[in-house]
Amino acid sequence: MQSITLLTINGEQEKEEDLVKIVEDASGYFPIETWDDITYIGKLILTHDFKVATSTESYGAFLFQKLINRVKRIRDSNRLMNLLLGITADPIVAMHYFFDRTRFKRATYLVHDYVDEKVGVVSFFQVNKKFSDRLVAHGLGHNRGLHHHIEPIDLMYSELLSSPTLQVNGFCKDCLHKLTKDKTDT
Repeated sequence: MQSITLLTINGEQEKEEDLVKIVEDASGYFPIETWDDITYIGKLILTHDFKVATSTESYGAFLFQKLINRVKRIRDSNRLMNLLLGITADPIVAMHYFFDRTRFKRATYLVHDYVDEKVGVVSFFQVNKKFSDRLVAHGLGHNRGLHHHIEPIDLMYSELLSSPTLQVNGFCKDCLHKLTKDKTDT
């Protein structure tokens, strides 16, 4: 079993107990004994990389790759062996450069979750609070080796937050089978 080490990044987030409860609820979507425990290690204050403006407000935002590198350094410097998951209410923005036959272009998009085997970040920016546990569960699914798919629709559905078509309140049978199989292989 693996533990989850949790930290908050900036902002007036939820109380520590509420945040741990969201992650506990997210871990409840997994087979029993997938996760050992959840440890909250504190709040990390970081300077935003730039500002993002909507039609009504301006927000401090983080560049995705820079934030991931910061979280990795924290994990390494503390010699953590478990997943280190950073949660923020601020936007995380990724930039993708591509060539469009005549010139290079830049696309930017919001990142709501990114989790690999060692580190992860989750942004609750513009996320309905009732879906926050599903968002975290989606990221934890990536940590356990699950990938996006469209059918059957479940927590690994690629349009989880923007589509009302989430029909299953959990993982599909194929994902659950993979989670159970991986657990018995270790």
